[in-house]
Amino acid sequence: MEFVKYQGCGNDFMIVDEMGSECTPDSERRELARRLCDRHFGVGADGMIFIESAEGADGSMRLFEPAGNEADMCGNGLRCVAAFIADKLSKDEVSILTRDGVKSVRKDGDRLTVDMGLVRTLRRHLSDFVTDTGKPDDSMLEFAVHFCGSPHQASFLNTGEPHIIVFTEDLPAVDVVGAGSDLNSDKSRFPVGVNINFVQVSGPDAISIRTYERGVYDETLACGTGATASAAAAHLKSLVSGRKVLVSTRGGVLTISLTEDDHAFMTGPANRVYSGTIEADA
Repeated sequence: MEFVKYQGCGNDFMIVDEMGSECTPDSERRELARRLCDRHFGVGADGMIFIESAEGADGSMRLFEPAGNEADMCGNGLRCVAAFIADKLSKDEVSILTRDGVKSVRKDGDRLTVDMGLVRTLRRHLSDFVTDTGKPDDSMLEFAVHFCGSPHQASFLNTGEPHIIVFTEDLPAVDVVGAGSDLNSDKSRFPVGVNINFVQVSGPDAISIRTYERGVYDETLACGTGATASAAAAHLKSLVSGRKVLVSTRGGVLTISLTEDDHAFMTGPANRVYSGTIEADA
């Protein structure tokens, strides 16, 4: 199997190009992701992306995480796929089919801008991810969660992936993995798991975040959908002054721009690290 390794703000992915060729069965993709994403016994990655041909788009991405599950969306992975396809097709603008719909991406050097679509904040937008009852039009910006032995106020948004956001004044001190493990394992409340982001406001239009990702079961260096959700929550709660928010992750800086109709655009890097060939028995 030939693959290319890409990373966006330290969020790294194995990319397998199956456009125009026979696609690996999903059952084998899940097993390959479990084995090859392992950083000690495999290649090492936050996910394994298979690119397929797609009608009405330049290509599609199927992301399988280290747990073997398939993710709905991944902002950093999407930029990496867009960079790969843009170079392959010699285009500056590409459209990528994801499980969250078709996303448009514009490439400018090693930086790419993704139309992340509508930021979804209402209970009806989150009904697949949380069992809490309430009116369909209730906002989830005020949301009670319990982790690491104590209750916390949080926000809950859907940016292609479900994200809980907790604001803190001491980001380095947060037990990200402990909190994420607690919430992700609460299947009675979060039946398909959930991502959690801890956010500290660092300037008038700047935030810093740390993210625990479901499916990876660990803190990652960056999360594009998490950065988008965190910037949107900060804006909606009036914790930043404008609609353009600089988001510092452990792996780099993303720029999130929010429109008046609640659309989000994410701009950040995507870099090719290396290509390789591996023998793997699924």
